Amino acid sequence: MTFTPTHVLISRTKETPVQLVAGPKGYWLYTEAESQKGTTPAFEVRPKLGIYCRGQQVVGFHLQPLAAAKAAQPEAITVAQ
Repeated sequence: MTFTPTHVLISRTKETPVQLVAGPKGYWLYTEAESQKGTTPAFEVRPKLGIYCRGQQVVGFHLQPLAAAKAAQPEAITVAQ
């Protein structure tokens, strides 16, 4: 599977690019490492229930579309001297 990030998984301290793939209970969130290894993803999103990690519901995480995440980050300003 080719890794093509579609969203950013955001926690309190980290932003991880992920690819959403339809799964049996909702959507799996593949990171680049999981995609390259071909392993089962740790995170999944279940409709109306939230985000789960290895079967346990987690709080403090949310998804943001990749385009919106890039637009929210300010560009570095360079000052000409």
